[in-house]
Amino acid sequence: MADWRDWLGFPFRLAGGMVRVAGRITIGITGFVLMGGGLLLMEPLHVLYLGIPVFLVGLLLLVKAIF
Repeated sequence: MADWRDWLGFPFRLAGGMVRVAGRITIGITGFVLMGGGLLLMEPLHVLYLGIPVFLVGLLLLVKAIF
């Protein structure tokens, strides 16, 4: 049988999990957008010195969101 503190603490544990999921989604979206911006800078605009670092930062954020 659950203790009364478990019943009172459940919404806070649930909110903490949802904040963690929302943070991962936000980091993933940011990484995806940065990767697209880096590819845009590299291919049609030929600004490699900016495109490659932006692409790599986006890739790093995407990997961080997944793992």
